[in-house]
Amino acid sequence: MVSVNLLVQQLVNGLFFGGQLALLAVALTLIYGVGRVLNFAHGGVFMLGGYAGLFAIEYTGSWAVAIPAAVGVTFLLGVGIETALVRRLRDRTEFDLASIIATLGLWIVLENGMRLLVGSSQQSIEPMVSDVWIVGSTVVNVQRLVIFVISVAAIGGLFVLIQYTRFGLGLRAAAEDDQVTRLMGVNMPRMYALTFGLSTALAGLAGVLLAPIFSVYPAVGNRPFLLAFIVVIIGGLGSVRGTLIAALFIALVRSLSLIWL
Repeated sequence: MVSVNLLVQQLVNGLFFGGQLALLAVALTLIYGVGRVLNFAHGGVFMLGGYAGLFAIEYTGSWAVAIPAAVGVTFLLGVGIETALVRRLRDRTEFDLASIIATLGLWIVLENGMRLLVGSSQQSIEPMVSDVWIVGSTVVNVQRLVIFVISVAAIGGLFVLIQYTRFGLGLRAAAEDDQVTRLMGVNMPRMYALTFGLSTALAGLAGVLLAPIFSVYPAVGNRPFLLAFIVVIIGGLGSVRGTLIAALFIALVRSLSLIWL
């Protein structure tokens, strides 16, 4: 017989994990919805976000510097990837397959390039907070709570950007029909580049936030990317709302199944 306390504990754990998973998955589905690119370098960007945060903390000792550093580095990386790599493939008839192969190759380059630079050893980052709260009989890891709150805030900010800004209007129009959007005067190359940068910035944010949990090493992005890929396939490629629902569903099922399996 499963106790109510254990059930509540696993629900809390699943909710926290769902927030973390949603952040990475939303970043993956965003660029597909607008630019029709299934970015297989997403795990490599996640890894670079972790390293950017690690280096920032080593030099400054401040999470307030580490988070913007990871977001800024990965945003610029995303803009560079779209401009230098993806844009050159966009006019091809087999663009979908070509972009998958190109970004998969980039992931291999990023992972092995970082392995050459810093080695393969795992490096840990001190958590933002190390407190644990006891609420009734439920244990709340404050570090995971903070990650959940930041993830929800980032996703909420993305929704505000999409729904209530001129840039967001262009995103929604491009997701519906990029050719008509181009005819309406929207600079589509710029739209693609900024969207790619926004997507990679969210992946970088996930990388630095989860660094204290996963540690940081060149292959750290493999498992998070696989989980995010599963989420976007279930939630629907290009659907942000579907991705959020799928992330929460998978996280809760995973957490609750640990009770019996």
